[in-house]
Amino acid sequence: AALESGEESIVLLHDITETHRMRLQAERNERLAAMGEMVAGLAHQLRTPLSAAMLYTANLRQPELAPADRSRIGDRAIERLRYLERLIRDMLLFARGDSLGRQRFGICELVLELVHTLEPLAKARDIEFSARCDCGDLALLGDRKALGGALTNLMDNAIQATEGGGKVSVSVLREGEAVVFRVADTGKGIDAPQCERLFEPFFTTRAEGTGLGLAIARGVARGHGGDIAVESVPGQGATFTLTVPLPGDRDLGEQG
Repeated sequence: AALESGEESIVLLHDITETHRMRLQAERNERLAAMGEMVAGLAHQLRTPLSAAMLYTANLRQPELAPADRSRIGDRAIERLRYLERLIRDMLLFARGDSLGRQRFGICELVLELVHTLEPLAKARDIEFSARCDCGDLALLGDRKALGGALTNLMDNAIQATEGGGKVSVSVLREGEAVVFRVADTGKGIDAPQCERLFEPFFTTRAEGTGLGLAIARGVARGHGGDIAVESVPGQGATFTLTVPLPGDRDLGEQG
């Protein structure tokens, strides 16, 4: 503020270092608490597919097994092992949620890339897939790969939840000082009790899901200072909203 004399000014500085540190610590503590819950269910999550893979592999030792049966059983064993691999990969992603990278990237450019990846999957299921990004040249500052993975998870979930002839739509726009990604589907929807648990580690409504995808997506959103919300009416579909704050001019200048 300028002094009445007009010759000097008073500059007020606010040190937010401690506030920022406390926020990061709170996020880390929340993630550690969630990991504690994960450990409680870990034995069951690993034991079931591992037991199946062991049984299938044991059957391969039978000398009288026909070649066709041997091939089929081998494929099933590999399928279970791949599920285990995916489960462990997702656990590592969840555990490393605080190691997000930091780079500047175009929002619409990222969305277009993801749409090109997911659109063929929707078409194969006879689902109408539409996407629109109204952000122009706006850029975000953060982990492009992690955010892309979170959005891919939301889009893939929407496609998997929608029957043939249904619709999945993706819309991205600026709301105030944040970017809002919305992924909506016309699937069977999610009831209220399930909505409350969707982001819990290991909770899944899909037989082949690891139950970590949405937990990771929420961690990524919060790691960028944002969050994820879901709205759903059973029988009418669901809408997931991922919000990420835009960087300030100073942040972009530091990256320039």
